[in-house]
Amino acid sequence: MTFEGVKESALMAVDTVWTNKLRSALTILGVGVGVLTIIFMVSIIQGLNKAFAEQIEALGSNAIWATKFDPSIGHQPTSEEIHRKELTMDDAEALRRDAPSILSVSPIRRKIAETVRYQDRQSDTPILLGVTPYYEFTQSSYVGRGRFITDIDLEGRTNICVLGIDLVHSMFPHEEPIGKELKIAGRPFTIVGVMEPLGNFLGQSRDNTVFIPLTTFQKYYPDTHFPEDIFVVIVRPKSRAYVKSATDEMTDILRRRRRDAPGAPNSFGISGQDALMDVYNQLTGATAVVLTAISFVALMIGGIGVMNIMLVSVTERTREIGIRKAVGATRSNILSQFLIEAVVLTAIGGLIGLAIGEIASLLTNSAFGLRGKPQG
Repeated sequence: MTFEGVKESALMAVDTVWTNKLRSALTILGVGVGVLTIIFMVSIIQGLNKAFAEQIEALGSNAIWATKFDPSIGHQPTSEEIHRKELTMDDAEALRRDAPSILSVSPIRRKIAETVRYQDRQSDTPILLGVTPYYEFTQSSYVGRGRFITDIDLEGRTNICVLGIDLVHSMFPHEEPIGKELKIAGRPFTIVGVMEPLGNFLGQSRDNTVFIPLTTFQKYYPDTHFPEDIFVVIVRPKSRAYVKSATDEMTDILRRRRRDAPGAPNSFGISGQDALMDVYNQLTGATAVVLTAISFVALMIGGIGVMNIMLVSVTERTREIGIRKAVGATRSNILSQFLIEAVVLTAIGGLIGLAIGEIASLLTNSAFGLRGKPQG
């Protein structure tokens, strides 16, 4: 078929599409909805993945967690894990001293929902964290104003605290908190700093927190009571490339310190960002498959609509086809005309669906915070 023949068929196809506006619009609508659905679904899935990945990254630069039980998301500690011996400050110090792949170690005691009071304002929801000065660097979470906990605070077991920004907003809406006295479980603490906004993780605010020296925490809460109170050792490797070696070194050091028998399972748990992402991918994998299948079904329906419209078009235009054949049109001329009509319709529908889908996905991701931006 010559170029002139293709050109003539294309002009006739475009003219036919323009002449039959309603039929063409319905065909374009079917294709557009199919493409829009695919773009929208894929964008939402990618937005969720990106938001979750950024939230994990916000927990610390390639952080690794160690506790007496498996700290993985979705894992329910067994009775045997709950009754294991706790990790200790000495374990954290051994990791800092003996693991060459580790840059920083931060032991933490966490107590859920402790009572905090200032004058006539009270909150029963803040998370109480007993930390060391290494917390800031290990977790990449820094004080916004004032100061953080120091070695002197640890040695003296002083009653000082650093507040998360949510607690500042609720307890000190119209005044500067630094220097004020706050009561934690009825005990007076002096506020010395306010943390930078940390955002949310899995829908839970990380800014509704109170930080106190770990030794002060142990003074008032000598025993841990799972699940309200847990002890965690958080480790920051030298870089992303050292995550595996750091994990191996942690495992070896803790097994020796806890006297785990050769061949016996670990009497502790270690988890990191990769493990969290693996769990997330397992949880969302089936959802992604279903959404993708729905998207392809929508696109297939749009394609079937184009096929039916073109079939009706051929049936309605048998007289036109006969006249064209009578004046010398070949079978390929007629076939190319209908194919070009189908291509024009699907191309227009695809472009419209692509544009609307992209706009809709951007608006949805922005409205629901699926870009992973910290809030607070």
